[in-house]
Amino acid sequence: MAERGQEMASAAADAIVVRLHALIGEPQVSEACVRFRLDVLAAQRAARRALTSSGSGSLPAGPFPLGPRDIPLPAEILATLLQAIRVAAATHGRETEEIQRLTAAAAADPDVLPILAAAAAFGPDLEALESLARRWRVYVDALLFIGRVLAAPCVTEAVQARSPDARSFPGEAEAHRCPACGSSPSIARLRRADGRRLLTCGLCGGEWEAVRLACACCGTLERTHLGILRLGDADARWVETCDDCKGYIKTVDERKLPEGDMVFPVVEETATLHLDLLAEREGYIRRVPYVLSG
Repeated sequence: MAERGQEMASAAADAIVVRLHALIGEPQVSEACVRFRLDVLAAQRAARRALTSSGSGSLPAGPFPLGPRDIPLPAEILATLLQAIRVAAATHGRETEEIQRLTAAAAADPDVLPILAAAAAFGPDLEALESLARRWRVYVDALLFIGRVLAAPCVTEAVQARSPDARSFPGEAEAHRCPACGSSPSIARLRRADGRRLLTCGLCGGEWEAVRLACACCGTLERTHLGILRLGDADARWVETCDDCKGYIKTVDERKLPEGDMVFPVVEETATLHLDLLAEREGYIRRVPYVLSG
C-alpha cells in the first residue's frame, strides 16, 4: 500500500512539472516566475527526500492539527534549501538584498532558520517575524515567504508521517484553518461531481471540505461581507473576497473545465497571478503566500 502511494505521488509530481512547463508562453504568465517555481519546487522535494532519509520526519501517533513542537525543522536541511532558493532567485532575476542578507545571517548562525520557519509557518507569529526583520534589515513579507517555503517540506513530511491519509479529511471543517497543520488555505476548488467547496492548505497540501459561503481567511459567515471578483461570467477561475478582514482566496470551478482536466494547486497558483493583481487593485491582501512543496 505504501509503495502504491509513493508511485501515485511520483506520478502526480511528474504531471505537475509537465503542467508548469506548459504554462510558459501563455498570456498573463511570467516565464521567469514559472521557472523560479519549478526550481524551488525541485529544491523543496530534495529537502523532503533528505528528511525521509534522515528519519527527521518521523512522528509518534497523535492528534491533528500539528503545532510548532510537533514539526522537526533540521537546520542543515533548511540551510541547503535556502541556498537553493537563492540560486533559483539569482538565476531567474528575482534575487533581492533581503535574500542576500538572510543567507548571510543563516551562514553566520544556521540555528536561526528553524526559528524563522516556525514563526512563518504557525500563526504566523508576526511579533517574532518583525523582530527578525529588524535584526536582519529585511521586510516582514520577505521573511514570511521564505520562512514558509523553508517550512513547507518539513510540515508536509510530518503530516504524512503521522497519517498517510491526512491529505484529505472527511466532513466539513473550518473554512480558515487546515485540519492537519492549522495553516490557512491558499486555493479553493468546486468539485466537479457535486460543486462542493474544497480548500487546499498552501503549506502542507491537506484538503478539506468547507461551507461554501465562509471567508477562507477569517472564517466569517456574514454573507453581506463576502464578494467575488472575476474577469468574466464564463471564466472557471475567480477571486472570493471578504470585507471583514480584507483577505481573499482564488477559486477554480472544476465543472467549467474540460472533462478529465485535473486541478493542481501549484499550477493554478502560478497561472493566476493576474487574479492576485486584480484583488490587490481592489484593496484586498493575501494573508499568507502559497508555498506548498508539491
